[in-house]
Amino acid sequence: MAKKTNQTKTTTTRRTVITNGSIVRTCAFWGMAVAAVLYLVSGIIALIDRFAGTSLSQIVGIFSLLGNIAIIVAIAFPAYSYVSGKSKNWRIIYWILLAVFVLGVVFGAIPTIA
Repeated sequence: MAKKTNQTKTTTTRRTVITNGSIVRTCAFWGMAVAAVLYLVSGIIALIDRFAGTSLSQIVGIFSLLGNIAIIVAIAFPAYSYVSGKSKNWRIIYWILLAVFVLGVVFGAIPTIA
């Protein structure tokens, strides 16, 4: 008598799942990376401006502002994920602090751009 063999074919599929945590980590990483590059470029331009006697201070101000905006992105998403599970008061405080932070960045950069 011949033996019956149970051969089952298994197929493995790869799934990519995007979760809130991965979005937060991604925004934090890329915000930090963009800010680092922009700060480095603005520092190099400021150094060239100082020794060459050119007027590149507005460009330095713009790069610094963009770097600060990238930092806002890197900070804002992890901070919101922190307060999202808390009470409504925490979320209100978050939005107030975010607005104050953005205004501080924008108004702090105005003297360097103008």
